[in-house]
Amino acid sequence: MSFTSLLESRIAACKNPICFGLDPVLSLIPVEAATPEDKIRKFYFDILEEFLKRNTMPAVVKPNSAYYECVSIGAMQVLAEIIATYRKEGMLVILDAKRGDIGKSSEAYSKAAFDIYGANAVTVNPLMGSDCVKPFLREENGVYVLLRTSNKGAEDFQKPELVAAVSQKIIEWDNSSVGAVVGATNTHDLAEIANFFSKQKKEIPFLIPGVSIPGVPGGQGGDAREVMNALREGGFKRNIHVLNSSSGLSYAWQASGKPGNYASACADALERLAESVL
Repeated sequence: MSFTSLLESRIAACKNPICFGLDPVLSLIPVEAATPEDKIRKFYFDILEEFLKRNTMPAVVKPNSAYYECVSIGAMQVLAEIIATYRKEGMLVILDAKRGDIGKSSEAYSKAAFDIYGANAVTVNPLMGSDCVKPFLREENGVYVLLRTSNKGAEDFQKPELVAAVSQKIIEWDNSSVGAVVGATNTHDLAEIANFFSKQKKEIPFLIPGVSIPGVPGGQGGDAREVMNALREGGFKRNIHVLNSSSGLSYAWQASGKPGNYASACADALERLAESVL
């Protein structure tokens, strides 16, 4: 089964298009543990346990590898544990690593993401061209190509001409498992990009970071309902697009100031975010 078909089935099964970003910041994790690695493990396993208890889960989770790499080698092993455990409970895993290098190096990065870490999909920077992207193209695994990101510096290079060129390449590369990273903070651009693909009769899955949860710190200000409206305005019809919240879900406990309730606060925030896109 192609990654896009797998994603569509998963979104239908859990009845939401939410992507939970698993980005550990040690100073914000209110867990007592002997080591930083144990702290991260307990935090995300406790949250998973709360999801399972409520039978409320995100469609996808997205750990950013940098947040583990900067802690220790051991934390990278914890990342592999988290990926395996969340996958076992039915969630698809996007490894947010933003890879992209010459062909042989990309082959190695591809093996690392899919065969070592065990992710379902990976984010890729396409600016070195086709030979840096093609080693990631496996039908059963997803590749999310950076297209129009939500960071402030994106406009330095992501001009309309570049976005159009990368969009056209995504169509050429697509093997039913290629998607695009398009930020939530500019819904006008989001709708225009969706419209470009729609005109080519090609609806590809979008990974949409920057979504905020009302009343919860974190996120970049993207409104979930406006994002979904922009996708429809752009002519997209399939339920293959995921909206990502990282700190807004992980550290939702900050809204109440009750760190001991971190797992239930995360699950509450997930439910609110899921309801907001219905």
